[in-house]
Order: sequence, then C-alpha cells, then structure tokens
Amino acid sequence: MCGGANAEPLRKKKRIDPQILRERAEKKIRRLQRDIRRLEKVSRQFKPISELEVPRKAIRDNERHRPPAILTEAELKERAELKYLWAVYKRKQHLAEMAAIQRVSAAQERALDALQEVSQQLYEEALQPDPALIPFKMTGPVETPPIDDYDYPDGEFIDVTKVYQPIVPSDPQKQKKLGLHKKK
Repeated sequence: MCGGANAEPLRKKKRIDPQILRERAEKKIRRLQRDIRRLEKVSRQFKPISELEVPRKAIRDNERHRPPAILTEAELKERAELKYLWAVYKRKQHLAEMAAIQRVSAAQERALDALQEVSQQLYEEALQPDPALIPFKMTGPVETPPIDDYDYPDGEFIDVTKVYQPIVPSDPQKQKKLGLHKKK
C-alpha cells in the first residue's frame, strides 16, 4: 500500500504569457502547412512500377527457355473456329454501323430537303459549317503545285567515279610472265 506520507507536494502551474501561447500555436500551424506542402509535392511524384522495368539479366539472356507450346489437332481446330466466328461477328458489327450511318445520312438529306421547301435562306445557313462544333485551323497548303513553264536550273555535277587503269609493265618479258603478251 502506498501511503500519502511519501508524496511530494503538487507543483503550482506557471502562468504562460498569452503572446507566447499564440506564437507557439502559429508556429505549429506553419509547421503543419509546410508538411502539407511537402506531402503534396511528394504525391505528385509517380511511384515506379517495378513490373514495367525489365531486369538486366533478362535483357542479357534473351534466349527462349521454354519450348513453344505444341497444340493438338482439336485445339488448332477450336482456334480456327473461334477466329472464323470472330471475323463473322466483326463483319456483322461493321455492316450494322454502316447501315446506321446510311440511315442517319438519309434522314439528314430528307431534313435538308424539307428545310429547302420551307425556307431557302435557312437551307443555305444549314449548309454552312459550324466553326464552334469542330475547331479547325488551316495554315496553308501542305504541298505546293508545280509552277508552269518554270526552267529548273541545272545543278553542278562533279564526276567522282574512280577509274582503274591496269598497270601493264613495259618490259615484254614481264608481260609474258603475267600472260599479257600478244600471241601471233
């Protein structure tokens, strides 16, 4: 059991100046704001994705270790059938998209014809392109057409073709030795 006889007297709390308390609070706020800014900077940095980095060993050792898969006749047939079905599906999808585009285009033509019957001025305005709908900037022609009757200047031509002359010895004995002598 603890007795109260050995207890020390409670210390009286010191009164702290309100100005110092305010400065401490402001300092704490500034420190927190600085930490928040630092964390925001760190959050903008992307973390490296180790899955995208190719190990150096894999770059050096580029031989295939695993043998290519040997497919059975049934698997080959199934893959061919899936490929065919996919082609059929994509063809149907393409035809459906083309039909939808044709329907919309025909409806647009009918609407323009009806508008022309109502008002020629509205029809002319409807044919004008809307610059706000599709922003388009044109700087000029990409390819310039050739100028008619233009006399092209001839470029300077320096022939740098190397011409090799056979070295024929003037001594007939050396010519005979090399097989270059004239046969009679």
